[in-house]
Amino acid sequence: MNDSPLFHCRFSQHLTRPILALIVGLSGISVANMASALPVLEQPPLLMAQSTALAGNWRLANMTEDPTPTPMVPAGELTVEFAGDRISGSGGCNRFTGSFDTEGNQLQVSPLASTFKACEQSIMDQETRYLTALQGAQRYELDDQGQLTIFYQTDQTSGVLRFTNQTVRGMW
Repeated sequence: MNDSPLFHCRFSQHLTRPILALIVGLSGISVANMASALPVLEQPPLLMAQSTALAGNWRLANMTEDPTPTPMVPAGELTVEFAGDRISGSGGCNRFTGSFDTEGNQLQVSPLASTFKACEQSIMDQETRYLTALQGAQRYELDDQGQLTIFYQTDQTSGVLRFTNQTVRGMW
């Protein structure tokens, strides 16, 4: 055999590429065969913490107690936001937060915590009725116009909260 470095270099160069291609090709087949031989692992279903239909920001349009619409105090905006399993918003004077749970169209709201600012008595009374109604939520409905209706039952009364969606509009 020829022991010259030039021979080894040419021999290596001519054989290395085909051998490398063969190895890569065979390993690709092996990986493909191994993958098909492995048992298919079932992926666990994705569990949503809460209904995505409720997700978003909502503004109270009106509140009804015992089939009579409750006059809304013009000052202060009453809102609610559903995100994940958390509920938050404004009662017109104070901010509130808590958690909620859904099953189908059933809705349950935990006791709510709120800030403790003082406002006019009429606003505070409205806020108390609103937060009490939210905590008494029984079920909800969404209509085709993107309105949310929450039906509630408390120790004192029952009624309906109607919300409009507060979708953030693009700036164009």
